[in-house]
Amino acid sequence: MAREHPLRDLGLAVSLLTLVPTPARWPDDGRTQVAAWFPAVGAVLGAAGYAVVKLAETFGVLDRAPLVVAAIVVALWAGVTRLLHWDGLADVADGWWGAHEPARRLEIMSDSRTGAFGATTVALVAILEVAAIAAIAPAHQSLVLLVPLFARCAATAAAWLGQPARPDGLGRSVMGSPTPLAAIITAGTIAPALALLWTGLALPGVVLGVLALTVALGVPHLLAGRFGGVTGDVMGASVLLTETVLFVVVALVA
Repeated sequence: MAREHPLRDLGLAVSLLTLVPTPARWPDDGRTQVAAWFPAVGAVLGAAGYAVVKLAETFGVLDRAPLVVAAIVVALWAGVTRLLHWDGLADVADGWWGAHEPARRLEIMSDSRTGAFGATTVALVAILEVAAIAAIAPAHQSLVLLVPLFARCAATAAAWLGQPARPDGLGRSVMGSPTPLAAIITAGTIAPALALLWTGLALPGVVLGVLALTVALGVPHLLAGRFGGVTGDVMGASVLLTETVLFVVVALVA
């Protein structure tokens, strides 16, 4: 059995999903369990967004200008992640609407140019996410912390359960069945989040947790079906769509 390197994989996950450099290097055989750490990176991003919300509350800005605060949070997440997920969302939207055959859709996704479908989708998702965060942040600040964690579970699900659409590329490099240690790492990140939902919201929190994991499992499957498999763009789009769906649902029912 090949030796596992969880700290190396954590460093790879950080450098892959954010602009933070790490000394970790991809192994020559390409075998990693990077996807196990995606939710943990989401937790750190959520903590950064939560800090912005708490700071805005401290200075009396949150109640006065929640849309501005929410826009700052979304901009912070986009900047720290190098717009990686937004780029994936734009590419997926262009490919989704731009052709009828999976092979042609993949070809469109590989084009570095963003078309009308991609630009429109990015704008609409950004508006929905900002509006939803603005609606829930004053009363449910903890969700700004937790939702990014659950959203990155979508990328983990795509990596562990999906089939690669291409023989190479970013998506293929992180895909594969999880080892027991990788599953424990991911479960160890998700379990405290579920406990926080239960502590803060009781039964509705449990329902939200189940919904979050269901959406995280379903969204990448839906997208991959359109393209004949999983790509890095599919993972990125799955993260953003899962995140936005969860924020919007809470904003509508809370």
